[in-house]
Amino acid sequence: MMKDDTSQFPTIATLVGKEVYLRPMESDDLKTTYGWFLVSDPQIQTCHQVTLTTPEEMAARNKKREQSSDRGDFIMAQKEDHKMVGKLSYFHLNMLNRSAELGYIVAPGDRSRGYAKEGMWLLIRYLFKQLNLNKVYAQTASFNKASIALLESLDFKLDGTLRQHHYYNGDLYDDLLYSLLRFESSF
Repeated sequence: MMKDDTSQFPTIATLVGKEVYLRPMESDDLKTTYGWFLVSDPQIQTCHQVTLTTPEEMAARNKKREQSSDRGDFIMAQKEDHKMVGKLSYFHLNMLNRSAELGYIVAPGDRSRGYAKEGMWLLIRYLFKQLNLNKVYAQTASFNKASIALLESLDFKLDGTLRQHHYYNGDLYDDLLYSLLRFESSF
């Protein structure tokens, strides 16, 4: 069996998968990822009020923002051609509780190809093995069937429901809280 050469990828070896790899997000990437957010109906992706701006303004604002030690943002790229296909994040890192919340978006033209599952698997493995976390969790709207399917495919368990927590298109929907504990995973 031929060993996979990961030296060509600008990331640590543990963040390289079969089809994609993760690399730290750079400020220039924000125009692209924020563009994905804008064309993906922003209010589907968050229960918080969205203040829309241009990708250029968002990138400029992000450059001014200090790097935070309680979060990490990664670009998910195809191994074959290094094309950016998604953004994965962890935030609300709590080393006392050994937990972090996860966020994810896949480029609209690259959805339903398995990239999100592989990228999330890489990120979760990194968080469990390298940061020694015990728990990762995510929140999603009850109507976001793709997000629910992704989390459940990674063996996340439903922790609870935030009732009528997500306003969208004139109605209030529940938000669902999912988590995965280290001992429950195969990482």
